[in-house]
Amino acid sequence: MDLKENKNRPILATVYAIIFLILLLLVKLNSPIVHGIDHIVQSIVFSFTNEHLTVLISILTNFGSPVVSLILACLVLAFVFFKREYAAAIWGFGTLIIGNGLAWVFKHIAARPRPALAQRLAPAHGYSFPSGHVFGTTLFVLLLLTLIVPRIKNHTTQSVIRVLAVIWVIFIMLSRIYLRVHYPTDTFGSLLLAGAVWEFAVMVWIKFFKQKVDAANSEGRHFQ
Repeated sequence: MDLKENKNRPILATVYAIIFLILLLLVKLNSPIVHGIDHIVQSIVFSFTNEHLTVLISILTNFGSPVVSLILACLVLAFVFFKREYAAAIWGFGTLIIGNGLAWVFKHIAARPRPALAQRLAPAHGYSFPSGHVFGTTLFVLLLLTLIVPRIKNHTTQSVIRVLAVIWVIFIMLSRIYLRVHYPTDTFGSLLLAGAVWEFAVMVWIKFFKQKVDAANSEGRHFQ
């Protein structure tokens, strides 16, 4: 795994975290700003509602559930582990555990009720902010793009997978809004939280893992 140092990464991680915390506070305070943003985005997304699209989205959104995303992410990390890249696997599992733990904590801090039950087009339980579907999907995609895609020799295939991965995250965001099980700010908040967790995780990799991995590789050992 070749995650390079970037002097802007700490700034980016901090910006993601600050914007997320501001949004969390606004949600907690039931701010009119949040309601205004949600209403504008919902009015656009809801305009595409039709019966056949609802059935399709209801099926596809299940593939972005927190459980499915966690299983897929664990499969990625298991592959890396069996490739004897132990440090990358440990780092990845740590990122998953801490990231999902933070998402759970913030969800209960916000304690935001979901959209009204009568409006929902799919079953959903628990609090609304941040979206577990979006958070889990984003972390899985980032692990996939970092640990698996670079192994593919064909650059065109790499590019196609990257584009499809971004589209998948966007689809999951929109699907949760479309199905009336999340507010738009729930999905945006999840994206911010996942971005912050990822950037901080990469900094941890570079600071505590990368040098040991490089040293082990130079000696022909399998620590990575």
